[in-house]
Amino acid sequence: MQSEEINRKFKSNIHKSYVFHFILGIHTVRGIAVPYFTIWGQLTFFEIMLLQSYFTFMVFLLEIPSGAIADYMGRKLALSLSALSVAFAAILYSIIPSFLLFLLAETFWALSLALMSGTEEAFIYTTLQMLGKEDKLPKILARNRTMYLIALTLSAPIGSIIAAFISLQFAMTCLTFVYMGAFITSLTFKEPTYKNDYKSERYLDIIKDGFRELRKNKILRILCFDRLFIEILIYFLFWTYQPYLQEINVHILFFGLITSMINIINVIFINLIPKFTKWFKSKIKLLILFNLITGFSYIFLGLTTNVLLGIVIILIIVAFGYPRYLLYVNGINNQVESENRATVLSTINMFGSLIRAIVYPFIGIIVMWNIFAIFIIIGILIIIFTIFTRVKNDYL
Repeated sequence: MQSEEINRKFKSNIHKSYVFHFILGIHTVRGIAVPYFTIWGQLTFFEIMLLQSYFTFMVFLLEIPSGAIADYMGRKLALSLSALSVAFAAILYSIIPSFLLFLLAETFWALSLALMSGTEEAFIYTTLQMLGKEDKLPKILARNRTMYLIALTLSAPIGSIIAAFISLQFAMTCLTFVYMGAFITSLTFKEPTYKNDYKSERYLDIIKDGFRELRKNKILRILCFDRLFIEILIYFLFWTYQPYLQEINVHILFFGLITSMINIINVIFINLIPKFTKWFKSKIKLLILFNLITGFSYIFLGLTTNVLLGIVIILIIVAFGYPRYLLYVNGINNQVESENRATVLSTINMFGSLIRAIVYPFIGIIVMWNIFAIFIIIGILIIIFTIFTRVKNDYL
């Protein structure tokens, strides 16, 4: 009977984690972020990019101290503080338009992300340990991610409706109440007992071990940085498609719908990638095709002001650009020992974050000068990186 009670007690953690991630996925400002910053926040796009650069650096800096909270004060506490921190960030963001206040809000948002990083996985793992079902970890994490994406897709149009018929400010204020729901949910978690034998790796260790792996493996370096540089260029779409929609006079009511379409197309093509790899015998040819489609799509986006054509091109970039990282997965995994896999991938992600943080302000300057020019520049750079790629089919 006691064993059944323990199973029931900790099994509830899994179901509550689905609710927790769904709530955190509700983002009524996601689809209207740029109008929120520029219209209500009265920021220039350059200032928006400065905020994002600051946010990226803060996540990097807060990763280590937040890891101490999760490992030594409890994963439940870290998850609760993460939800509370992002709720407080939303409050700060919705008080008054102020760049300094927005910086403080980004600090708390970064703290939330840093507290969540690794903690979620460790909490689920130790819960599954109590249940004797550690092998279910990938399945549970995938479901959490799915719940997050569903909420993200559903909430984006709602945010646009709130912005169009109430106010941009209220769209952000709503997030305060939403994320407090996540905080309340986290308080109902049951902290599983555990030894400190499953710690999420932190940045100092990751950097050291990751550098060592990349330095000694030439093929791994080629794969990782080929993936990284083009990926960074492609993902600038996240911050540039909304100012583009503003420039071609798309009403804010439709921003959320377009954001949801982006999420849906992304999920569809992520699941189509395995089929594409079966149709193409040569993975490198498929990769080059994806890169060229994305590169030329960016150039065409910079040459059109037609609303329907522009939206279609944005979706094409998402369809062929966002999932391209999957073409590298097998090649990278084959080059890395299983115990070092997460470390190497984390190192590459850190490189990407730091590069984005450095480049964001320059992107802001170019967008303020000419939004169409940034798309053409990105498209040309993608094509150049593709032409001079050192990746071979055997590597993939």
